[in-house]
Amino acid sequence: MSLRITAAVVLAGLVGSANASTGYLTRPEVREFIATMQVEHGLDLAELERILGDARHQPVVSRLIGPERPKTAPPPVRSYPNYRAKFLTKARIAAGTRFWDLHEADLRRAQAEYGVSPEVILGILGVETAFGQNTGSFRVVDSLTTIAFDGPRRQEYFRDELKELLLMARDLSIDPLTIKGSYAGAMGLPQFMPSSVRKYAVDFDDDGVIDLRGSTSDAIGSIAAYLKSFGWTDGEPALVPVQLPQGSAADLVTGLERVHDVAALKEKGVKFSVKRVPEGVCSVVELPTPGKPSKYVAGFANFEAITRYNRSTFYATAVLDLANAIREARSQVTASN
Repeated sequence: MSLRITAAVVLAGLVGSANASTGYLTRPEVREFIATMQVEHGLDLAELERILGDARHQPVVSRLIGPERPKTAPPPVRSYPNYRAKFLTKARIAAGTRFWDLHEADLRRAQAEYGVSPEVILGILGVETAFGQNTGSFRVVDSLTTIAFDGPRRQEYFRDELKELLLMARDLSIDPLTIKGSYAGAMGLPQFMPSSVRKYAVDFDDDGVIDLRGSTSDAIGSIAAYLKSFGWTDGEPALVPVQLPQGSAADLVTGLERVHDVAALKEKGVKFSVKRVPEGVCSVVELPTPGKPSKYVAGFANFEAITRYNRSTFYATAVLDLANAIREARSQVTASN
């Protein structure tokens, strides 16, 4: 009895896997998605069936996305130094200085047009893809279709991104089946999602084509345009280290939310490490180290702009730390020559 049940379960699993990998067109929710794309956006039915009929379920994508954290699960141990160490390596910093030398003209032009300094663009490129060394090997249509219809969470978001991929491919005259990216559908050197490509990517080399994978110029200009669209201000610091009064962290730390007036924080005893502090409101961010006292920074408008790229205070801080390290390394090389 148990052997027969086991065999039946295995057979059912194989059939389900086969259907998931080759049968997207037979599923009602996919047919509804296709109909919406046809009616609302004017995409050709046969073309939609060609693309989604070729989409393949990728179990590894669902595993990498992972399920929602149970509300009863203990909070994870967070360590900013461990996170930072993944990106601030000697090899990555050296690669950043070489990239700056090779593409200085584009970096300077991006700064002139959008007000974003070269090192910040390099910080994002370094964290995202190690300056183009790892842009992803998944077919984006497979990744997005898998999560949109079989993913463990955020299906609505990824269906929107699948829609944006199809519209992007139409806009740019690209076959979506040929586009490669990350397991989550991010593309090119800057790892833009399809919606970001459509909204923020620019043809920075003026060749008539937006190509974030093959054109370094387009990648540089698009990162700068993205940050500018979210309020980047040239010359203002993104974050400032602060010292909090003893026992005040629970009340003052806000993470991604900029809700504190600087003057009010000073009245509460918060000490800023610099005299020139940007105007406006700021967040207070904790950078924890297990077993040691946490460090804290105040995040301003430019910090928030980076978190719009990736909604993580660790991410934004690491981008800025890598940016500073690349700038310092390049200055040392320049000074020695």
